[in-house]
Amino acid sequence: MDALAVRFDTACARRADPARPELHAAALAAACRDVLNDDLDDGTATAAAVDPCTGLGVDGVSISVADQDPWRLPVGASDPAAAAAERWQFVSGQGPGAVAWSTGRPVVADQTRLRRAWPVLHDLLHRHTPYRSTIAVPVPRLPAGQPGSPAQGVLELHFHRERPLPPPGGGGAGLVRARAVAALVGARLWGVEGSGATSHGSGAPTAASGEPAGCRPDPGRPPGGQPTWMDAPGARERQCVWMVISMARQVLRTADADALALLRATAYSRDRTLEDLAGDVVEGRLPLRALHVPLPD
Repeated sequence: MDALAVRFDTACARRADPARPELHAAALAAACRDVLNDDLDDGTATAAAVDPCTGLGVDGVSISVADQDPWRLPVGASDPAAAAAERWQFVSGQGPGAVAWSTGRPVVADQTRLRRAWPVLHDLLHRHTPYRSTIAVPVPRLPAGQPGSPAQGVLELHFHRERPLPPPGGGGAGLVRARAVAALVGARLWGVEGSGATSHGSGAPTAASGEPAGCRPDPGRPPGGQPTWMDAPGARERQCVWMVISMARQVLRTADADALALLRATAYSRDRTLEDLAGDVVEGRLPLRALHVPLPD
């Protein structure tokens, strides 16, 4: 097991809550932030890096999965602000995460790029989160996908500063490390053992040190069962959005894509997330037919 994987296992074990298996991916997100901010050299640095041992200074991390666009499911975040950033990106329907997922390539978006390429998202992040720049890294489902092919998930790194990486020539090592961490996340999300992992008589996976690996592949997942992160709070709330889309299909006789566009337009006009809006519809506080975009004054 390489140095980065060992440190990731250690961070996962520290962050994991065995009593809350549905928070498995949240522990992964927090561990990602810990490892990416670590100043120790993990062997992923390149000779061109200005300071290969310096951490990225990540302020928040979110993890989402998707089999097809736009059915994106948030499964874990390092903190509430990172979770909110993913929700507001979903309201906008565009952003670095969507591009990284569809292309299978990392996207580095400083404040200038966010403003020019995704002005709606830029506005939402500025008003609702402390983040000003983002790096989105595709998360492969092992065996690792080929560059340029759609990913199974996205690891989004959020920053308070306006530029996530140093000027050209100074951020290569950080991006390499982020991609390596994304691969480790993929191994744990979909239950594939990482390099160097072993198991003893109990069948419980352990790290090379012999200690239990707290965030080894989905420790609470029953054999043949669905991943525990499907029951994560953010995932359950996003599934409520899918429920409202299904309701709109039946009541409003609209296609799923049109129903999602209607929800997004209504949420944006009311300055709310889709999860909040969908919750009101499901609980009967907002009639489904009330979803609309207000006419301008």
